[in-house]
Order: sequence, then C-alpha cells, then structure tokens
Amino acid sequence: MKNSISMTQFAATVADALGVPAPKAAGESFPLLRRTLEQQGVVTAQKALLYNPDAVGQWLFQKYTNWFAPVLRHTQLGVPVCTVLPSVTPVCFGTMYTGVEPAVHGIQKYEKHVLQQESLFDTLPAAGKKTAVVAVENSSLAILYLERPGVDYFILPYDGEVTDKAEELIRAGEYDVVEVYNQEYDDVMHRTFPESEESLQALKNHIAAFDRLCTAAEESWSNQDSLVVWATDHGIHTNEQGHGTHGSDLEEDLNVMHFFGAWKGREEQ
Repeated sequence: MKNSISMTQFAATVADALGVPAPKAAGESFPLLRRTLEQQGVVTAQKALLYNPDAVGQWLFQKYTNWFAPVLRHTQLGVPVCTVLPSVTPVCFGTMYTGVEPAVHGIQKYEKHVLQQESLFDTLPAAGKKTAVVAVENSSLAILYLERPGVDYFILPYDGEVTDKAEELIRAGEYDVVEVYNQEYDDVMHRTFPESEESLQALKNHIAAFDRLCTAAEESWSNQDSLVVWATDHGIHTNEQGHGTHGSDLEEDLNVMHFFGAWKGREEQ
C-alpha cells in the first residue's frame, strides 16, 4: 500500500513547528508533529536541523531497523510518507519544500533549475529565521532553491565536507535553520544495487551523519526549543539489469519514512 501522508504536507508541517507561514500553495500540515511538540513542551521551535539523505526508502528502515537506532534515539516521531511522481530527486525535493505537486512547481522530470514557486526557503527568512543550505555541489538542493534573499548557501564537494560544515554552523549557533543534503547512498546504489555492501555502508554513513549533527544540535542548542528532522526524498528498487534505480510508481520508490525530534530548551542558570 502507498502511504496516506503526502510529501506535499511536509512544508506546511515544518512551517507550523517553526511558527512561520507555510508556502501559500502548500498542502495542509499533518497534526502528528504538533502533538509531538506539545508532548515535549514545545510551542514553537526556535532552531531546526533539516537533514535530507537521498533515496532512503521505507523498506530499508523496515529491513534494517536496528541500524536506525541513532535516528530513533534523537527523534520521537516516525511518519510514513508517500512521495510524488516521477520519484526522482529534483521532482521530490521540489515538492518537499514548496508543498505543491510537480505540475505546479514546474519540475516534472529529472532536471535541475531554480524554482520560482514559493518555498520554505522564502517564508523562513521572511519570518526572520536565519537559514543555511549546506549541500553537495551540482545536487538538486544546491540548485533548486538558489537566489532566496536571506538564505546563505554552502555548496561543497561531497558528503564529508557538507557534514563538517553543517556541524560547524550548528555549533556556532548563528543560524536558526540548517538544511543539510547528503547523497552517497543514492550514488552508490545506482552504481551497484540497493543492498550491496558498499550501498549499505553508505546508508550507515548517513545515519552516522545524522547522529553527529543531532548531537551537535542538542549540545549547542540545549537552551532553545529545537527541532531535528530526517527527511528523504524517495525510495529505490532493483531494475532488471541488477542495479539500483527509482522513478516509478512502485511502493518501494514512493514510500519513505520521515523522523522528527524536539526538545524543550533548558533555562540558563
């Protein structure tokens, strides 16, 4: 079965958690995160880490659940999400941060260009949230949301440099929202297949990066109400040639898991 929560709901849900307007055309938020925030004593998150690993399908979480222990340790909520078609990176990330279907935001195949559609990267800085995008060069998230006033871009060679810079920014505490994009798993599974030894190591690397960045956030933002998010774009399957791929309407490509964690800032002594 395809998950009932749509990728179009992500933007409004995160906007609500941060107390900023959602992109005007975005799908409605889902209430699960609001309830989780309330359980943690958070009304509005002051800080947020948005971690975007590429191509981590829901079935990987279901099959290798124990590996995700570091993700679960930093989060309280897991949400099964259905992404959009075609299930390829620029289309899906176009929808994730605008909240609209591909026919509306304008990317309906594998192509990368700056989107004009209003997105979280417009509403966050407009609401006074200092925002950083830290992404691999030539990736979708290094291109789709460029030219947004008030957003700082850190475009770096590959995942290692991206994660290092993101941790540096989090620990410096200057930014309210830090978006981080990693792509090793997607790259490797295309070259090999989704469960090759190299692919599974890349998956573990993404989990370790999230663990590292969440730990930095928990230490550096301990006095502020904060949100951490693991949000992938699409899933994957193995094609007839034995290689990893995606883009279809198969459940393996469409169903993903998003994870959300929050904490109440401690009062400074």
